Amino acid sequence: MAEFNPETCFATRRAVLAGLTAAPALTQPAGAQSLRPLRIGYIVNGPERTIFEEKFELGMRESGYVLGRNLIIDYRHQLRPDHDLSTVMRDFVAARVDAIVASTRGGVLAARAATSSIPIIFGATRDAIQDGLVQSLARPEANVTGQSFHAGELSAKRVQLMREAFPDDRKFAAIFNVYYPSTIQIEEASRAQSALGIELVLRGIAVPEGLDEAFAALKRDGVAALFVVSDVSTITNRVRLGEVAVRHRMPMMMSNKRYLTGGGLMSYGPDISEGFRRAARQVVRAANGTPISYLPVENPTHFEFVIDLRAARALDVEIASSILDRADELIE
Repeated sequence: MAEFNPETCFATRRAVLAGLTAAPALTQPAGAQSLRPLRIGYIVNGPERTIFEEKFELGMRESGYVLGRNLIIDYRHQLRPDHDLSTVMRDFVAARVDAIVASTRGGVLAARAATSSIPIIFGATRDAIQDGLVQSLARPEANVTGQSFHAGELSAKRVQLMREAFPDDRKFAAIFNVYYPSTIQIEEASRAQSALGIELVLRGIAVPEGLDEAFAALKRDGVAALFVVSDVSTITNRVRLGEVAVRHRMPMMMSNKRYLTGGGLMSYGPDISEGFRRAARQVVRAANGTPISYLPVENPTHFEFVIDLRAARALDVEIASSILDRADELIE
């Protein structure tokens, strides 16, 4: 692996002018003018701004915090989850940020190693306890809390729905990003295959550079459809995933509706972007003095099964009518 160069792997953007956001003005809550100004250190996963950052800023505005008025967000971009964040976290601590927001396990652990006093909020994690971020969801200890999505236990359901969508097939796959493998999701998906009477091929792929070769090989091996194990890199590369899937006529089951903008066929799960909106409220409360132990780790309560019929046409596949009837939403 090439030596990590912070000059090329991180980009800094300080959003200090309201004009940088191009966000619509919102009616401010009562008392917003008297709010204490906040400075947030925020790790963006990937090279580009995403819907997650938009929802986070929306959540901050809903609490009365507006970029350029009473809010500074110091954005740093992490291009790969395995990059060392220790220098970035030291910068945040030196800048006396009021809170740190991170979404990967490595990001949260790096923040926790850098400070025991600044609140650390994770916008999304697969399982906060199994990832070692907290010991209790209801009463998180120290200075860490956030949003947890229990992605592992949902993986079996996703494999089941994929199997039911193509009842005549017996060979499927679960692919995961080798740069950020989710053991929880992979193990849960693997355990589902015996109960469903299918063969589930597990394949690690370098995302995005290894997608074409891997999809071609899976197609040659007779895989009917595949489940994409969720991580920040796969959702960042959802358009690339969709292009490759269409090229190789490979239906994909994704972890949430947000993925389907790239060309996935189906999804089952919560809207992760809403977690970042909720995380903003946790940031505001923690930065203004609420003890972390009073801010429980939050879990989603609503899960949607969505099928994109546009993708079905592009892939030239037919989905069992019984599974179409069970969808919460059909995208035409």
